[in-house]
Amino acid sequence: MASDENKNYSHLKELSESNYEIVDGQPDIQGWDIENSKGVKIGEVDELLFDTESRKVRYIVLDTENNDLDLEDGHVLIPIGIAELHEKDDTVLIPNITVEQLTALPLYERGREISPETEAEIRNVFIKPDTEIVDDSDFYEHEHFNQTKFYGKRKPAVAQDNLTTEGDKPLLTEGGDHLLSEGEQEAPAPNSVERQKYNRDNIIP
Repeated sequence: MASDENKNYSHLKELSESNYEIVDGQPDIQGWDIENSKGVKIGEVDELLFDTESRKVRYIVLDTENNDLDLEDGHVLIPIGIAELHEKDDTVLIPNITVEQLTALPLYERGREISPETEAEIRNVFIKPDTEIVDDSDFYEHEHFNQTKFYGKRKPAVAQDNLTTEGDKPLLTEGGDHLLSEGEQEAPAPNSVERQKYNRDNIIP
């Protein structure tokens, strides 16, 4: 197992406080209602936490204010793969979550650095008792952080030529990232004149 001394746990950043933005065609879910499988409102998406190294969203910051479950007001972190987008409505679904799990999650404060202990505590709320815990070096390889599962039901609203696919289901814009830095261009379709210029401008071999 990797030593904590050699790991950087300050890599999670709030999207609204960064120079990154959601890729065109992918929904910006901030402010959307979050519901369980019965359509009961749990709260709203207050923020997204992403990994600055991989540019992948890792957690939804759930604001439980105005919920219909009598939960106390506060903010908690939901791993991205626990949730999923509604196929049509601007709603985030967390199908199997319970009140007990929500109340067991540690409270989150904006701007707070997330420690490995906090991430482990969040993970333990959602894993089954007999589930084998992966090595820390593969922490985000777990299904709980599967972005494809989260975005899977929602087709990106971009031209088909600029999509990568899995089977017949469009997933991501070319390049595979959901986040772009401020001013960064999305990669055009392969083998196009625009792609050649993009490669030169962005020094892509």
